[in-house]
Amino acid sequence: MTDTEKNERRKREIEKFKANIAIPRPGSAVQPEALPVLVHHGIDLSDILYLPLAELQDNPLNEYPALPEEELAELESDIREKGILVPLIVKLDGVIVCGHNRKAAALRAGLERVPVQQIISPLSAALEKDIMKSENDRRRGGRWSKEQKEAFIRENFEAELTERKHGGARKRSGRKNQGSLNLEKAPEGEDLARKIEKKSRGQIPAGTAKRIVAGLRKKAGSAPATGKDSRSREKLLARLRTIQQVIAVLEKKLADARAQKKIVQMELQKINGN
Repeated sequence: MTDTEKNERRKREIEKFKANIAIPRPGSAVQPEALPVLVHHGIDLSDILYLPLAELQDNPLNEYPALPEEELAELESDIREKGILVPLIVKLDGVIVCGHNRKAAALRAGLERVPVQQIISPLSAALEKDIMKSENDRRRGGRWSKEQKEAFIRENFEAELTERKHGGARKRSGRKNQGSLNLEKAPEGEDLARKIEKKSRGQIPAGTAKRIVAGLRKKAGSAPATGKDSRSREKLLARLRTIQQVIAVLEKKLADARAQKKIVQMELQKINGN
């Protein structure tokens, strides 16, 4: 099939798709003409497979060094606790394109199989190298410093940081030492660490978050506030909680929209494949 014939076929498929969505659905307030027409682009990946680590090979085109020992140990600990949440990207012959450090950490953690997605599309050496470069630059170049992690936690979790330090636990029990700063001994501290990990999209692992939170609370305890400052803080905390609730609602709506987008894209791919 020539390129011209392919383009004509795609035009016919798009027109067919437009005709399908033009049929009003009961209860739908969205005007059909306002819906975007989604077209396939990018490389094709398989469904998630669980392949033996022994079948996966390091890529000779990979020019990036392995993680430092401390970071690799942290990744190993994370994998032992939660497993591998982001599949490795490999070619059909098992050569890794993205995920060399995840493979190394998985071996140290004793895993036999790991989740992978295989690249189905034709892949030139130049494109393969470009994919590795963009993935490594994103992960390594986007790694946060300790100061950036602390700033992120202060900005997004100030209410949780301050509530426990300023009487949240003492109000419930009345015991003087109830509000311990030791995050490992506090169930709510565990929850907060996981919230931070999720909110930061993995930039701050839960273990790191616990240590930073403990340090921030300790710093906060060395500078007691005046009565006026305390009232101002309570007002700001109440406002911050409201803002965080709004953000949580919006993030859920965004997640739902992305899920719907994925469904539409899959349906469109089926149509294009006919």
